[in-house]
Amino acid sequence: MTEKYLEIRARQVEDERNKPRVVDEYSIKNCIDLLKTMDITPVKEVRDFRVFKILENQEIFMSARPETALMWLRAEME
Repeated sequence: MTEKYLEIRARQVEDERNKPRVVDEYSIKNCIDLLKTMDITPVKEVRDFRVFKILENQEIFMSARPETALMWLRAEME
């Protein structure tokens, strides 16, 4: 019984490794990469990172035009 479980579990782990990774266009990394391109001080940049912990905020930020994304971000930080 234990042998069968280990065999099944090993197969599951291997399947996970081989599964193609989905790139999330709204990821925190992508949000921060976009933020780096904006005219913002390092102190404000670091402060803004916490906004990206919320998935909806990531999508809003990445979907908006850069100039409105920055305005939206400032409003979120007030």
